Amino acid sequence: MNKSQAIIRLIFVLIGCFSVLKAYAWGDDGHRVIGEIAWHYLSPDVAKEVGLLLEEVGEPHLAESATWADRIRSNAQYDWAAPMHYINLSRGWRSYEAARDCPPAGCILNAIQQFAAVLADRSRPESARAEALMFVAHFVGDLHQPLHTGLYSDRGGNDVQVQFFGEETNLHALWDIQLVSRVVADWQDYAQRQTEIIRPGERQLWQSTTVEEWARESHQIAHNLAYTNEIQLGEKYFLRSQDSVEIRLQQGGVRLAAVLNKALRKRGLNLADNECKPGSC
Repeated sequence: MNKSQAIIRLIFVLIGCFSVLKAYAWGDDGHRVIGEIAWHYLSPDVAKEVGLLLEEVGEPHLAESATWADRIRSNAQYDWAAPMHYINLSRGWRSYEAARDCPPAGCILNAIQQFAAVLADRSRPESARAEALMFVAHFVGDLHQPLHTGLYSDRGGNDVQVQFFGEETNLHALWDIQLVSRVVADWQDYAQRQTEIIRPGERQLWQSTTVEEWARESHQIAHNLAYTNEIQLGEKYFLRSQDSVEIRLQQGGVRLAAVLNKALRKRGLNLADNECKPGSC
């Protein structure tokens, strides 16, 4: 291979990597933050079972497993899961109706409920439950990224070209990657600090809501904040988006813990979500 061929090959590799990255909600570190926050709020019995299920499929911990559903997107075996990462909602959308809003191929709201049920079913093979756990961990995170409830016409902002601090990107990728990278420097340190910031009252309030309400929150942020007529975006856009990014990562982690605690609590034991206090799980 000569020098020119090598350069061309490198360009195509980089383009391919960038194309994959654009599909990753919150980027890997955002998903890891959500998984790590969730781990902090799991009840002890649930944390033990989560660890055993992840060990079954070779995942080191919940935080890393939250990236699995993006890692397997290029695997044809999981093509069926592609529509489950998002839901397209109109600008004037107000309430969720599954028959109207969720296509036959599936959507993120139904996927969270579907895989939470598989996870909870201890008659299922452990490998199936482990995959369900990883889908839930990822999809709860995805639903808290506002543009995963974006418009069908622009593919959730993927077709909205913008520049962020002079870098060519699109609105969806901006929320997936660039905003998070400016908020999260070290995902482990960041996640730990969030568990020190989140107040018990906030946690209980966030855990008391439904997946439909999570979608409504993302939809409001998408249309009140994320979508913009501007093309040149920079410090002003980042500063007005930063708080929403941080809150959505916090809420995603807290709510993921609630879903897992509910799905995996043992029959006959009272492991209510709000009994696991910060620092005690």
